[in-house]
Amino acid sequence: MKKALFDTVAVLPYTSGSVVDRLGYESAILAVTVKTSQTATVKIEHCDTDSGTFEAVPDSRVFVDNPVDTSGQASLKNEDAADVVANLDIDLIGCKRYIKLTVTNGTVGGLALGDATDYPVKYPVQATAAADTDDEEG
Repeated sequence: MKKALFDTVAVLPYTSGSVVDRLGYESAILAVTVKTSQTATVKIEHCDTDSGTFEAVPDSRVFVDNPVDTSGQASLKNEDAADVVANLDIDLIGCKRYIKLTVTNGTVGGLALGDATDYPVKYPVQATAAADTDDEEG
């Protein structure tokens, strides 16, 4: 059985501190490049409106594999001899409609919103037309 992966994911270019409308998505992945021997931090905030006052998300496990520290941020430490792209898994279920991710000491590559709560299954037009023709012929 195939999953509707491409119908349930939206990949966006993202700039640190930008506001994202996450309506209809329950998770995300943020790609962050961390330079050699550096530690990047990521803070997530949320709000009911896109221009309101954003506040820290009160979930210490909002970053699935990176617990939030006492300052409300997740840390991505690079101890490798080269720059590393870290993919930060984010659980958005407890977040309000609009989120803002702020990255310090790292470069954001993109944001993928996933686990769409509502999606229509999209069938190719030609396949639907062929099926309708076959039904009419008997």
